Amino acid sequence: MLMPWLRFFRVVNLPTVPGDVLVGAAAAMWACRDSAADAESLVPVALAAASSCCLYLFGLADNDIVGAATDEGRPIPDGEITMRAARAARGACLALGLLALAAICALPFAGVTAMFELLVAFALVAVIVAYNRTKRPLLMGLCRGLNVVLGVSAIVPPLFWPRLMRHAPLAACVIAAVVAAWTIYVAAVTWYSEGEERDPSRRRRVGRLIGAIPLLQMAALGAFAVGLSPSIYMWGVFTASVLLWIAVLLARRFLPSVRAS
Repeated sequence: MLMPWLRFFRVVNLPTVPGDVLVGAAAAMWACRDSAADAESLVPVALAAASSCCLYLFGLADNDIVGAATDEGRPIPDGEITMRAARAARGACLALGLLALAAICALPFAGVTAMFELLVAFALVAVIVAYNRTKRPLLMGLCRGLNVVLGVSAIVPPLFWPRLMRHAPLAACVIAAVVAAWTIYVAAVTWYSEGEERDPSRRRRVGRLIGAIPLLQMAALGAFAVGLSPSIYMWGVFTASVLLWIAVLLARRFLPSVRAS
């Protein structure tokens, strides 16, 4: 019974999701490098990454529920997972994703940050729901872009943004460029993937483009790590991204029957 759920949640791509949050956090650390991050400041990043994973799973569950009547070969139409179980899983993933961000409220001086993170999460949920019903590539790109915003807002409190824009406009522009780049890349891959079911060669190319996401994440994190050297916390974030990339490779090696898209 495990394999249908692994296929339902496309787990081979799951390790690429928290990497978006880490990239956003790294960009924010670099922008605020005069105020070095400490171990305590990375707790909201970890909670944001956990929330991002849960909301990703929510999106995939919602996608399969919406497309149950037409998506042949998926667990619901194949009778491997009931609609009732799928809806329960979707609700559980959404609840866990929001609870992970709500937990930030328990951290000292993190109330405003938690509220902003929850607003970003609600925006992400809205975009996910809209994409699953319209299949617009830009909406998929925005899902990834908002993941990066979750990471940024875990490091940079909303009240600090005016100061950052005033004293470090270049840093603020770099953050905006990272969010835009992630959005555009994923939107382009999503657009290119249309019709991949009928074209095996295109499907392989799409798989390589998706597989490049962890490499892009590591490249961005490595660049920010060099800029923040010798920050042990930044290098810890970079190491986490390497481990996530290894997890992607292992998932694709040992779970070849689990569809990635």
